[in-house]
Amino acid sequence: MRFTADLTVKADNTVDGSYVVAIEDGTGAAMGSSDREVAQGIYDDSGLQTQFARSWTHPYSADGFTGIEVDFRDEPLATFAPTQDRFGITRAGDEFIVSGKASSTQADQAEQADAADTPDMTVTIAFPGPVASANGTIHGNSVTWDLVGGPPTLEARASALPTHSPWPAILVTCGVVAVAALTFWPRTPRQARRSPHRPQPTRHS
Repeated sequence: MRFTADLTVKADNTVDGSYVVAIEDGTGAAMGSSDREVAQGIYDDSGLQTQFARSWTHPYSADGFTGIEVDFRDEPLATFAPTQDRFGITRAGDEFIVSGKASSTQADQAEQADAADTPDMTVTIAFPGPVASANGTIHGNSVTWDLVGGPPTLEARASALPTHSPWPAILVTCGVVAVAALTFWPRTPRQARRSPHRPQPTRHS
């Protein structure tokens, strides 16, 4: 079975992301159903299905796995709060905090779906700013955990303040240089810029 959660936490306390739930091709037929229907059933029973304000479900097929992918946008952070049996995300001041159990219904159902198949189950969370600490694999501003054979709990602390682009500072620097150039650029003396004095004609009496 394959389960992936890719979440992007934003500074305005909303979350974009996607879930993939898929099983090995042909597994559904052995259970008297299609692969996608079995994957949909696993997702429906997982507890992940919530009243997303903006979500889209579409077929998934890759690397010998077939199922569904659920995309969502601008969901409130509170939707992803930790529960008694599942990890989640909260905010404390200028930090986002990941905490809670890594084991979940999905892992149990993955083993039941195909005991001979090693589940492929990962969670990746991207943050607006740098990751201060985590017990997963850190890649820049994101952390990835393996839910199978990984730590029993997920832990991470990351900045809720976005990393600013260097362009504003570059533009300010360019402006300062331009002003300095105009101020100190050599100028032609004012006297030199005047028209040469023409002597008045002499009038003879």
